[in-house]
Amino acid sequence: MPRRVLVIAALASVALSGIGAAQSAGDLVAVRRVIDAQNDAWETATKAGDAAAIAAIFADSGVEVSLRTGKTWKGRVAIQQLFTEIYQNPHATDALVQTDQVVLDGNTAVEYGHYTFTYPPKDGQPQVDSGKYVVIWRKQGDGSWRILMDTGVPQ
Repeated sequence: MPRRVLVIAALASVALSGIGAAQSAGDLVAVRRVIDAQNDAWETATKAGDAAAIAAIFADSGVEVSLRTGKTWKGRVAIQQLFTEIYQNPHATDALVQTDQVVLDGNTAVEYGHYTFTYPPKDGQPQVDSGKYVVIWRKQGDGSWRILMDTGVPQ
């Protein structure tokens, strides 16, 4: 098993440890609806090359973890800077962020799923970046749900 897959599995395991508090089906449906809306916002921001909109999905103390580079970016300012740099290259012309499952424990939700971003053609071929991801969401004091930690494993 590649090291990156082991790392993401370990992150998910830590995030899921201790989960067991009973949640109503209604709570899970409501949180899933919010996460789906945030994923739609991520797709729209990606296609527009809007780094500020991506950063707004994160909690103030949110962290973006890149398994490709082994780096982390902490806080909205750093995350917006990261995506500003990413979007200096052509940004994706199509984006799909698809949730496979959400596990809810009180004010924390763990989501995992898969993504596909398609970039402008290079040498006549569309460039596709796809993989799997794990996101830890945290309910904020104002009732909104924001990303506490995001990481993906490219395929």
